[in-house]
Amino acid sequence: MVRVHAGITPVVVIRSEDGALHGLIDRCIHQGGPLSRGKLQTAVIGDAPGEYREAETTILKCPWHGFEFDVSTGCALFDPRRRLRRFDVREEDGRVVLEH
Repeated sequence: MVRVHAGITPVVVIRSEDGALHGLIDRCIHQGGPLSRGKLQTAVIGDAPGEYREAETTILKCPWHGFEFDVSTGCALFDPRRRLRRFDVREEDGRVVLEH
């Protein structure tokens, strides 16, 4: 996970465990916390209290208040209608390229 800038816009670039690259705005939708200082982890889901299992989703957790976002979609786990701005990121000749 690395913080970069696209012009004046802060972006966090993430390489997930499967090797995929993701670019998200580096500001939480809640109070603007720096997501690049947060934690990457596997989402945990459950159908009932006390029943938990790992999902195949990698999430980014805000360091300030714990808001969680799916790194591949930018959607907030608590409400998929709320999402982070995404950026196209790819690898070319061993370099990571961010589309702005």
